[in-house]
Amino acid sequence: MRYIDLPKGIQTAAFAMGEGALNEAAAFMAEIFPGKKPWIIADDNTFAAAGAKVAEQLKANMYPPYIFPGTPRLHPDSAISDMLAEKISGMPDVVPVAVGSGVINDIVKRAAGVANIHYCCIPTACSVDGYTAAGSAMVNNGFKMTLTCPAPYAILADTDVLYTAPPAMFASGYADLFAKIPAGADWIIADALGIEKIDESIWELVQVPLRARLSDPTDFGPVFAGLADTGYSMQLYKESRPASGAEHLMSHIWEMEHLTFNGEDVSHGFKVAIGSVTATKLMEFIINTPLAEAKKLARPILSMEERSAEIDELLKKDCYGSGIKELALSKHETAPESRDKLFSVWETLQKKLPVQIIPSDEAVKMLKAAKSPAHFTEIGLEKEQYIHAIRTAQLIRKRYTVLDYLYSLGLLEAAIDYINA
Repeated sequence: MRYIDLPKGIQTAAFAMGEGALNEAAAFMAEIFPGKKPWIIADDNTFAAAGAKVAEQLKANMYPPYIFPGTPRLHPDSAISDMLAEKISGMPDVVPVAVGSGVINDIVKRAAGVANIHYCCIPTACSVDGYTAAGSAMVNNGFKMTLTCPAPYAILADTDVLYTAPPAMFASGYADLFAKIPAGADWIIADALGIEKIDESIWELVQVPLRARLSDPTDFGPVFAGLADTGYSMQLYKESRPASGAEHLMSHIWEMEHLTFNGEDVSHGFKVAIGSVTATKLMEFIINTPLAEAKKLARPILSMEERSAEIDELLKKDCYGSGIKELALSKHETAPESRDKLFSVWETLQKKLPVQIIPSDEAVKMLKAAKSPAHFTEIGLEKEQYIHAIRTAQLIRKRYTVLDYLYSLGLLEAAIDYINA
């Protein structure tokens, strides 16, 4: 087991990783959480994968583990976190220990945040960037959102456990890391328009080593390191811009629509994989469409009344959260000069975006090599639901992405036609 060097200024104080690291769980907990009594939280599957070994190491110096059923699959719901937080309040000197992958970690992270105590994360799969991130992506009152809470104070990762996780979980993690490519391109668009300046230190942490870490879609080590660094970047930036863009917004739409495939929920990473390919193709529309042609393709600017009716139609499933229409209308510009400003950076983006993105045909090959889906039908989407998400994802968050850029130019429909030609 070795301690990983951490960036300065983050909430995580210790990260140990190595073969057989769980054999040193008791020493790690005593060093990082002196005088505290661990409480393992897992599900049947993750307890079998790692929790039982941790419990054996901790023996009598712990609260009895709390184990959720392994089936049906646990959902990240804030009500579960609130229940755990209430239990924590009755446990003196407790330190919650999340043993699991993304869902278990998010639930425990939020519970620890509500209870205002530190917690420890023991990951069981290389599946998400959320292990090292602040905030929990959860369902709250029926709607998916990121809830505020600190990052894990400590992380203990056993590579023997991570290597033996189901292959689909690594594929999901690879896809989540790949998403940082189009997410970076979204940040380039926002930066070019003066909306959100790129933070060079954060960019260097995530983007500079990213292509090397994605180069071998079978190599766990670089992918886990990339996911960890992405989590640190969100801690430092204090929000998720370094890690997510349009691809995650599309994923959120499908999650709120309760997308399933073959009777099971589609993983976060697999939804993001489809979003990444889609966002890349939208950017290729910008790259490959001359400015003069783009101006001809642009539809007229809608009035506020017309946009309001359009939003109502997109949100008629009524599963996307409160305040969405108001947010979407606040982003709608009716002045012609606002469109002129957007077009003024078109040719600049035609030069910058190709440097950032991985071409969509290559992206598909990389994702497939990692055993991740790359076409919307591979996660159970019908074409209508797929296209609906492209249109609707622009509504649900303030963060500026390629979806905002194309919509505001009156080009989103032309771009959808382009990617579905």
